[in-house]
Amino acid sequence: MSVPVTMIITILVTWFVQSKANIPELDVVSYHLTIEPNIQQKSLKGTVVVKFRIDKTAPQVTFSSGNLKIDKLTGNHIVGYTNRDGSLIIELAKRSQVENEIIIEYHGSPTRGLWFNSQHDYAYTIFSTSQWMICNDSPADKALFDLNILVPEDKICVASGDLVSRITKNGKVAYTFQQNYESPSYTYGFTIGNFNQAQDSIGPTQLQYYAQDYSSDQLLNIFKETPEVISFFERKSGVKYNQSTYSQILIGDYYQEMSGFSTLKHTYGQLVLNDSMETNLISHELAHQWWGNRVTCSSWSHFWLNEAVATFMSAAYNEVRFGKEAYMANINAYRQVYQTVKENGNDKPLVFDQWINPTKDDRNLVYFKGAYVLHLLREKMGDQAFWDAIRSYTIRYYGKSVNTQEFQHAMEASSGLDLQDFFNEWVYLVRN
Repeated sequence: MSVPVTMIITILVTWFVQSKANIPELDVVSYHLTIEPNIQQKSLKGTVVVKFRIDKTAPQVTFSSGNLKIDKLTGNHIVGYTNRDGSLIIELAKRSQVENEIIIEYHGSPTRGLWFNSQHDYAYTIFSTSQWMICNDSPADKALFDLNILVPEDKICVASGDLVSRITKNGKVAYTFQQNYESPSYTYGFTIGNFNQAQDSIGPTQLQYYAQDYSSDQLLNIFKETPEVISFFERKSGVKYNQSTYSQILIGDYYQEMSGFSTLKHTYGQLVLNDSMETNLISHELAHQWWGNRVTCSSWSHFWLNEAVATFMSAAYNEVRFGKEAYMANINAYRQVYQTVKENGNDKPLVFDQWINPTKDDRNLVYFKGAYVLHLLREKMGDQAFWDAIRSYTIRYYGKSVNTQEFQHAMEASSGLDLQDFFNEWVYLVRN
């Protein structure tokens, strides 16, 4: 059987990309963080033990450090370090082993990434992990995460991982959380505050809901769809939700998925109470527990593989829950956002050359054009082939990092379809 030259080139390019991805410059094995935030002073102090692998001939290793100040750095084979412009550069001596361990003591007053509200006496993390913990910001670098966090005795702490212990001493509580699977650093986080609580469950998974502004009964009403959303994503992904708990916290003015929990804008709860069909944010952030946290874009250039899939999945849940009309209302809204970006002359490929200081239109492309493109892909492939391919893709890359080319090949391999023209037109903007 003859093989087209274009296919040979594609195979070679794929091999090259995959081989490079399998030899990362820096591979963090684990973070063990001890941290004490001070809500009223809007500051923190911490110590992180980082175990990592890097080529033994590498002269240095670089971590992201935000605006944090280094107090002390120890570890074998360390010659010296510099900490400037958001990067901690550690000079390394020649060494025989590949795996290394360093201990970094630091302090700081983050202006983003960790938000303090001294008036309402709470704090929560949002996305920029390196603003409150020295780490590798690359989404492809997945690591284990242990957290020891010291909070005032009257506060509740929710964080990534399983709660291992809660010890009270001298008016403070030391919480210990352990995450027994690898995930990228942007999925690590915690929330501290005085909250009303409610609980539910689905199978062995405990569902926990928190807020200052809503009663326990209101919380149960706001998040009543959560068990069904989890069940829906389990069916579509072919993968069971893999943690013992899932928490949702209504707090502050931002929202983000993290490992095992999500923070949602505090006013969102009232939207749900006013409109029982308002479930998109709940399902979007929950979708990331599969697509984003576990099947993760290999770099921020492929960020649409996180956000477009989660946005599309929220519409897909609405289809099952409320009918085809609800699904199409979402899809048409996504299409309209994309059309506006396009009319403004700001259309771009979904794979970005770089994802640095993205504009509002860039974000709209990644979220809403991407979700609309997935709808068009569903129409092209047909329902059965599309959902079979999504399931196959998720199972294959669960716990791994993935790029757009690998996503395309997974959809083609499952369905037997040639999708190159579709991806050229809608994903890469390559015109014939």
